[in-house]
Amino acid sequence: SYSAAGASSCTTCSAGSYSAAAASSCPTCSAGSYSATGSSSCTTCSAGSFSAAAASTCTACTAGSYSADGAGSCTTCFAGSYSPTGSSSCTTCSAGSFSAAAASTCTACTAGYFSAAAASTCTACTAG
Repeated sequence: SYSAAGASSCTTCSAGSYSAAAASSCPTCSAGSYSATGSSSCTTCSAGSFSAAAASTCTACTAGSYSADGAGSCTTCFAGSYSPTGSSSCTTCSAGSFSAAAASTCTACTAGYFSAAAASTCTACTAG
């Protein structure tokens, strides 16, 4: 909580901000961190989640994206990889499967097609 000079009481800091003892203001939490109402510090978002500045909570990264600890946004997985919701990294598609960018899963190549690991498309088998 904080108070201005001459105040008769202290004001509780809102969610997304914090204060130390004897504070005169409540600074906001930076992107990648959050706080509940009345906090004395901000908490870093864990890997697989993110927050904008002044957040009261972190949000899980959507499937097809990922983040490290303290992220202000999530990063899209590249083609040939995927991630489920709340991931800290993307997983490379195995040989025989593929994905576009921002994929939540890899898709198996259909009969008559093949791919190496980390493929964005499958390639048709040649005649013969």
